[in-house]
Amino acid sequence: MSSCTVPEARYCLRVAIALTCAGVAAQLLMYGGPVLTWLWLDQDWSEPAALRVEHAAAYALLASIPFLFWRKGWAVAKLVAGWLLVSALAETLTGTWHPELTPGGHAARYLAPLALAAFSLETPRERLGEWLLRVGAGATFLFHGIEALLGKAEFVDYLISAGDTLFAVNLSESTARTTLGIIGVLDVLAGVAILLPKRLRAVACWMALWGFVTALARVVYLGWGNWPELLIRVTNGAVPLTLVILWAKGQRRETTE
Repeated sequence: MSSCTVPEARYCLRVAIALTCAGVAAQLLMYGGPVLTWLWLDQDWSEPAALRVEHAAAYALLASIPFLFWRKGWAVAKLVAGWLLVSALAETLTGTWHPELTPGGHAARYLAPLALAAFSLETPRERLGEWLLRVGAGATFLFHGIEALLGKAEFVDYLISAGDTLFAVNLSESTARTTLGIIGVLDVLAGVAILLPKRLRAVACWMALWGFVTALARVVYLGWGNWPELLIRVTNGAVPLTLVILWAKGQRRETTE
């Protein structure tokens, strides 16, 4: 894969990461995040001190957005990845329902900036960037699939709400749980398939579509007032979409040589 195949992928990642930064910053400023919970409830910080940390992080994330579009913004991308990983770990320490699944479920979120950093080096490390994207997408789908197979109540509520709001269908809880089980199996299979050596563009296309759909589920269920939850999850679809772009351009280049 030549470096000429990277610009479109970089742009896709930049936009997605910028939206994620905006969503996380809004979450921190509007109603707080997992780091606040961890510092305040688990580490006995005062609430104002914990809020200052999260508010500082929120403004730093907003300030980082222009640098993500800078050709040499790889250092900023790494800092963004660091905060997103810290947030995932904090949620793991404070969660109550299988919190051990959180880092895997958030993988696309914090590996996307690292992939962008790999693409943005003086000598782009495209192979590394591609595999960071594969692992991010694969882990996110695999662990969300496991959550679905375990019958996460939040996912059941999303399905019932989506059926009523979008299709005027009154799903019973048992039907929603059966549907969720099928979704879980598909998510696990997709998460494994994207990690196979062969570049399966059809799988990446499906993951991109489903990643955006599930991100939208947050506002379908919670209302547009919770738009930060949508932006935070944009990478769930954008990461496999970036793989589609990379692989499509790589194949076109091979056929013209």
